[in-house]
Amino acid sequence: MSIGFTFTGRVKKPETLLVAAQRLAEEQGYGLYQREDGLSISLCPLDGQVHMTWKKGGGLLSQWEVEGECVSTPAGPGLHKAAVEALDALPIQKLSVADETEYYQHRDFDRMLREHFYPWLKTIADVLTGQFSEDHTNVCMCWDLDAYMPEDVPGTVVTPVGRFSGRWMRETVENQGIEALAERFFLWYHPGKRDALYNRQVALNLLWEHCHYAPSSRSQEDASNNEIVCKNLEMAAVLDRNVPLPRRAYEEICQLAHRAPALPDGPELAEEFEPGYRKGLVTYSIGPLRLTLPGLYRYQREQWEEGKGCDKWWDETGLSPIWRVNGYRMNQGEASFTPVFQGDNDLTQFEIKGGAVQYGWRALEEDGQPIYQVRAEVITGPTLFVITVTYLEPEDRPGIVELVKKITVQTQDVEKQTMQANP
Repeated sequence: MSIGFTFTGRVKKPETLLVAAQRLAEEQGYGLYQREDGLSISLCPLDGQVHMTWKKGGGLLSQWEVEGECVSTPAGPGLHKAAVEALDALPIQKLSVADETEYYQHRDFDRMLREHFYPWLKTIADVLTGQFSEDHTNVCMCWDLDAYMPEDVPGTVVTPVGRFSGRWMRETVENQGIEALAERFFLWYHPGKRDALYNRQVALNLLWEHCHYAPSSRSQEDASNNEIVCKNLEMAAVLDRNVPLPRRAYEEICQLAHRAPALPDGPELAEEFEPGYRKGLVTYSIGPLRLTLPGLYRYQREQWEEGKGCDKWWDETGLSPIWRVNGYRMNQGEASFTPVFQGDNDLTQFEIKGGAVQYGWRALEEDGQPIYQVRAEVITGPTLFVITVTYLEPEDRPGIVELVKKITVQTQDVEKQTMQANP
């Protein structure tokens, strides 16, 4: 369930289209990503992109055939308008646009809001807040299922720009109208130039979904996220001092970025929940395995020799536990525990829905210094996962074991209580 448009057309040669796209990106501050058979223009976060591909048509004098699309939810109606105008600026001949909102034809922004974006948002809000009771597990709205899953808070809705209770969403629509919810939910809500509200929403998306709340000195990713949050909120305050901003979160990020707060006085954005999914535990998917870890940890693919490697999580300080995961699939039959762990201390096994887990721990020595490992195996159907957690202090073991006990597997018969606003 989504809103967007598709298009087809022709160009004499892809180079002409690419030059025009580069000019547009420079003028509007968009991102541009070129591929051998196409390009993508990135207008805003939350997959706010116009994608297109090209191929040579038939015949000696044929042109290049172009086709593309833009999905404008959940980024919002402002993206839809900007994406249509991006098409206007490109030299695509015999352009045919299939726009379900018909905005490409009538160019009436308010009509598009009333007839499409407001009903889309209200339908999703009604389903999410009406289908589940207040004590039900949280549900996801426009959340990338390939990303991590935030910690469960019953009766709430997880979105890329914040966590909302079902009660708050219902009462907001009932008391203030769908416009109030739209203003808080869409990243690019207003038409035209990206304004103070846009800058605030970009910062909120980072604060909620991407920031690890770690010092900028830890990694380039942390430095970039912290800097973009601060700059967007400061720009929002410059453009409109009356826009409510997450000022407490801003000051926290400023401290992590080692920069002096620079927001002028203004209203605080009233929120039910403190920004930052990664401030708590988050759950990662590795095939059917669901691994719950501190959101502070960063992920990387650790490469070994001969093209092999593992999934790795740690906080990069050199002091935290380091989690490594490898998966193996049996050619025939069901997976079973290996005898490798038989010498480990406190070897324990327990069943989980769709599989089983065993774990233990051992003491090692590296460069004359003691180190420790909790080792675990997870079996589910024909798949075996091997997990090693290396740590320096014995008192870290209980916390690691608690996280091992949170391991689950996702089998096909498990109900996915998630609503996606993607195709």
